[in-house]
Amino acid sequence: MLLLTACRAVPINQVIEEDIPFNVKEVIHTEKVKDGAILLYVTRQKNEKKEEFDAVTVAFLKGNDQDGWENAGHNHWDYHKEEQVNVFKDVFYDYNGNGDLETRIPVIYGKIEDSKINFVEVVGNEGLERAYVIKKESGRYFLKVGDYETARGLSGNEKGVQLLK
Repeated sequence: MLLLTACRAVPINQVIEEDIPFNVKEVIHTEKVKDGAILLYVTRQKNEKKEEFDAVTVAFLKGNDQDGWENAGHNHWDYHKEEQVNVFKDVFYDYNGNGDLETRIPVIYGKIEDSKINFVEVVGNEGLERAYVIKKESGRYFLKVGDYETARGLSGNEKGVQLLK
């Protein structure tokens, strides 16, 4: 008797729950990129005084819904608290079986702390670009895929914008 079994594709939610080494308190956004997705999420952590705080961070999940997903790694988080916008940068690298670089995915992301900020602009080699602002119950966040150096918060509306330093 021959028994054949099929491998079931691992859904993205299972990877988030089981393969990310930090507690995922809240998924903020999933951004599709080449060969996968960038996950923007909040994790609950403790500082050296054992005080709890929320840190926003990113993960690269490789795959798709048909073939399944995996946590492609380098999992870490950084934390600092600014009055207006907390800005973080990361770069994910994906290599083939021969060790050759296949994909480089730079990201800039963060949390908007100042309620006066309506827009976020990111600064790169091509100048300024708007980042998408994501609103959740826990706060407002932004994420932009690409090579950017920093981000800044702006107040106002489409007709008039003011830089908040």
